[in-house]
Amino acid sequence: MRKISTLTTDNGPHIRIKGITSYLASHPLLLAFLFNLAAFLFRIIVFDIKYEVSDDYITDAVLSGAYGTGYDPHLLFGNIILGHILVFFYKLIPDISFYFILLILLGFISCTAVLYLMFKKKVNVITVSIAIVFLAFASDDLYVLIQFTKAAAAAGIAGGLLILDGLWGTGKNRVITVISGTLLLLTGSMVRFSAFPIFCAFLVIAFIYNIVLKLSRKNKEGKAVILKKEIRGILARFAVCVGIIGLMFGLNYLGKWLSDQDETHREFNSYHDIRYKITDRTTPDFETIEDEYKALGLDYVDYVMLNSWNFDDRDVYPDELLVKVADLQQKAVKADPLSIGDVLKHLSDRGVFNIPVSFTLYIPALLALALDRKRFYSLILVAASYAMFIGFVFYGRSVYRVEWGVYFCAASCLIAGFNYDENSKMALLKKKISGKEYSTIGIYTVILVILLLFTRVPKALDSITLLSLSDEEYRNSFDDTMLYSGIYIPDKIGFPTVKRKPSADLTEYMENDPDHYYIVDFDTGIQSFYFNYDPWIRPEQGLFSDHYAYFGGCTMRHPGEIYALESNGCDPYNPFGNLTKENVLLVDNWGYEYKLAYIRRYYCPEAEIEPVAEIDGYLIWNVYIPS
Repeated sequence: MRKISTLTTDNGPHIRIKGITSYLASHPLLLAFLFNLAAFLFRIIVFDIKYEVSDDYITDAVLSGAYGTGYDPHLLFGNIILGHILVFFYKLIPDISFYFILLILLGFISCTAVLYLMFKKKVNVITVSIAIVFLAFASDDLYVLIQFTKAAAAAGIAGGLLILDGLWGTGKNRVITVISGTLLLLTGSMVRFSAFPIFCAFLVIAFIYNIVLKLSRKNKEGKAVILKKEIRGILARFAVCVGIIGLMFGLNYLGKWLSDQDETHREFNSYHDIRYKITDRTTPDFETIEDEYKALGLDYVDYVMLNSWNFDDRDVYPDELLVKVADLQQKAVKADPLSIGDVLKHLSDRGVFNIPVSFTLYIPALLALALDRKRFYSLILVAASYAMFIGFVFYGRSVYRVEWGVYFCAASCLIAGFNYDENSKMALLKKKISGKEYSTIGIYTVILVILLLFTRVPKALDSITLLSLSDEEYRNSFDDTMLYSGIYIPDKIGFPTVKRKPSADLTEYMENDPDHYYIVDFDTGIQSFYFNYDPWIRPEQGLFSDHYAYFGGCTMRHPGEIYALESNGCDPYNPFGNLTKENVLLVDNWGYEYKLAYIRRYYCPEAEIEPVAEIDGYLIWNVYIPS
């Protein structure tokens, strides 16, 4: 009988590994998915996943029926069409926050799409390094600090890049790519339509970049190919893009129209269009507008109330007066314009040019200058980013989540369009290590990526340290870290808020007091209380009608809030007067003196305030009229 050879080789594992890498390199979508999945699993295991700002939690609360009116599809910042889809899932599985899951899912799909577009062109040590940098410095804000503007910007740019790849690329799946990109872009726009200018600007640059590539190709005779056929093709692609943009605007218009069919929501939307012109713009110093305020019968207390997110009384501040205040304040800001130097100093002081997500643009841009076939594309994207930063400062919308969106969109355009030139001088440089030749720039890129990754390690250890602090130390650290939503604070990533609640005793105290309804000052509680609740679980129905509500915020005059206040015997249109009711207590660490001064001026000169309790560092007050 013939004996079969059973010889083995030491190269077996090496061959298997090489086979796996070759398989992944030939399946770019799978490779992008696995890279992204590893980044996501690391975040979800190591960090506490949370909403970065309160707006998302309040949006989720409206959807979930926390104001006592049942599920409400009228998304505060999004499209009611998307709201109806989410409500369907809320009814299907009531305990899960599908809004929270949607934002995470959009971020995951967006990162996967961007990496797929890069890997389908080339898989090597350079593109793998770019992918690691991209996920290490951009995905924290998509998987740990969840926020709708960031998710919408990511979905918009990734969807748009998929559309452009389908329109300009080659292959069998171009139509599917365009459809997938369109769905992703439209979903992002329905989450936050205001993110449209961020991703649209970079998509325009990417579209022009594709035109330049198309027209710069040479035929066999060396002449530029600028034929009628090519021009028609460009115009056809342009028409498709215009159609998709038109569809996006059409869905936004339809959503607004559907929302306005409900009279109370129409009044709410109209009111906020006015209110945002005061609270969401640059605020001039009171000294510069004091005379104009006095001419309207207003003083410094009114200035503080109007320029905060506190309630305003309709009888005291009718809509016509709010319009006048907004106009005079914007005129004052325009009369004292910022110089470019002032703007750059503002951006520098806030660290905008060196926040972690900036590495997702800078590192690929440097590599593109050395290795890409179209090197100046990277410089254009960096320049466009800086131009947008400057523009947002002038517009009065210089906040971290917008700046993050700018970096992400610019980096996504650069990474998705990265064309590795194997014949470039830098690519041809080799360095011998142990007798084998390796790409010199590849070696240095790997070393740089490893060094950069080490800078992320401390954030993974922060949670362990913070969990061991005393209650007072933990709360002080929480206040220093989590209460500021407009700037980048590195410690937010590793701060534990699910494993350890910042003010659990206070929320439990309010939720177990059937005799009082608590109104929480906006600045005191809006950016802290929602951390006491698990973001994966939707807010409890009736939470804000049964126990407490915020004294202002993005739900002022919202139908749900009107119902919640009326259910507790409060006037929803003149909320300051409610503070003197016997069943109402005020939670306020920062503005109680201004509120008392306001009440004494407009309601009752004899009004007094007395402390009731201090829990978790929060002060509870009783505002009363002496008998």
